[in-house]
Order: sequence, then C-alpha cells, then structure tokens
Amino acid sequence: MSIQDGPDPGELLRCGRHADALLDQVAAGQAGQYDAHQSDCVHCQAALAEYERLWAPMRQLAAQKIAAPEGRIDRIMQRLRGALSEPDYALLTDPAGTTRIAARVILVTARHGAQAVPGVRVALSRALDPPSSGAPVSIGVVGESVAIEITLAADYGRDLALLAEHVRTVVADRIHRTTGLHAATVTVIIDDVLT
Repeated sequence: MSIQDGPDPGELLRCGRHADALLDQVAAGQAGQYDAHQSDCVHCQAALAEYERLWAPMRQLAAQKIAAPEGRIDRIMQRLRGALSEPDYALLTDPAGTTRIAARVILVTARHGAQAVPGVRVALSRALDPPSSGAPVSIGVVGESVAIEITLAADYGRDLALLAEHVRTVVADRIHRTTGLHAATVTVIIDDVLT
C-alpha cells in the first residue's frame, strides 16, 4: 500500500473505518471511549471489543515491574567507577585480568600514526617533548575509550580537509591495533603549512 493508493480494503471494517485507527485507540487505553460514529456502529464496537481482548496480554506485560538481576546494577556502577578512577590510564579488562595503558603510550602511538601520513610534516606533543617543541597532542582516556586532539604542520599545497580525514583514520586505526582501545574522537588541528 502506498499513500497514493489509500488504505488497503482488507484493513477496512465493513463500515469503512480503518482497522489500524481502532487498534491505536485500544493501545492508547481508549477502547471504551466511542466517538460519534462508533456509538452507533456495531462493526466498530465489535472490533474494539475484540482488539481489547487480544491486547489484554500486552497491557499485562507492560504493567509488570521490571527488576534488574541481583547485583547487576552494582556491577555496572563498579565498572563505571573503575573507568573513572584512573584518568591517566586506559583500562582493558577481561576475565584474565586488567591491563592499564598510560595516556603517554597512546600519545606516542597517535603522534607516530599522524607522522606516517604523507603530507604531515610535524605532529608534536608538549606532554612528550621539551616545551619549546611546539603544538600539543591532547588526550582524554576513560576505560577503553580515547578522545585525542592532534596539532600538526602539513605540506603546502595539500588538500587539508582530505589530509585531516586521512590522519583521523590512520590515528584511530593505529591506536586500536596497538592498544586495543577505541578512539571515540580524533580532532585534527592544522596549525601551519610548510614549503
């Protein structure tokens, strides 16, 4: 059925009312609230009564209180607190134990990844290099997620938007392959072009 075709005749009651409209009325809990037509229409009244009967199990299911399994919320909260407890480390947990990866390691990985992209001349980090070296690589780590900002200098004449996209892709892939972490965001700042 398309909008141009109108309702499927099989979905209409004998009185011409659309069955979906009556089902919506039942789902909204208004099966007993007849409009002017329904007050005098045996077809609508019968359909509303039947839909209400068939909908009753759904209403019962919706009324049930859902409870999390024993200890589930505590385990989730413990994992959240654990992820936030070490802001200078990413945490990879598995049944065998926990691996802590320093933010410095991720910075080095990101910097080397960016410098491997053709057209990138320099990707520097104040956190890793002497203060006179230039622009920073900034990083945020929580649990297995990383947000990183890289400032770099590019070759003059390059398509800078394309270069930035390539740097984002390479850095995210390098971080994942090297550390197993997920780079949620990689922000590229092109601060200079060099000839």
